[in-house]
Amino acid sequence: MRNNKTGSENRASIFLKGMVLVLALFISSCGYRVVGSTLLPFESINIKHVKNVTYEPRLEDRLHLALSREFTNQGIDVNTAGSEVTLEATVTNFELGAIGAVDEIIKEQELIMTVDIRIVDRGEITEFKSMTSPIKITFQSTGTVSDSVAHMETAIDKASSEIAKEIVGRIILKYAK
Repeated sequence: MRNNKTGSENRASIFLKGMVLVLALFISSCGYRVVGSTLLPFESINIKHVKNVTYEPRLEDRLHLALSREFTNQGIDVNTAGSEVTLEATVTNFELGAIGAVDEIIKEQELIMTVDIRIVDRGEITEFKSMTSPIKITFQSTGTVSDSVAHMETAIDKASSEIAKEIVGRIILKYAK
């Protein structure tokens, strides 16, 4: 005797596989594709020392660390020399703006950091000017001075990380074309 349960399970499985195939064909016919670091024509990058032309100290170190971390997360080796691709970054602007105050006491601030990027790939130069974090970076400035500074330091790390992700994303899109 044949088990009807097994037959209906097989039909359901075949139907689901067919639907997945149809969906995949539909999506690919619309021009969509997965874009990732596998499309990059290089396996390593040299990130030069980040320049900081603002008065805020240590931004260059934080951005360099964030860039190194993001490229590594994307499977790209970060070298000190010997790579065909070189990235140069300059922190051009750093601003703090009050966005929340009570009785003329600032409670919350916005951090804006702007970076210029220059990528040299086998003699070809690509520049991304005035890059900022794609999300608004804010921090609480209440409590003691050391608490406020600690919140600002965390916000700087967050801004550096978000800018690094944006830079890597733009590089991937540049080579995906």
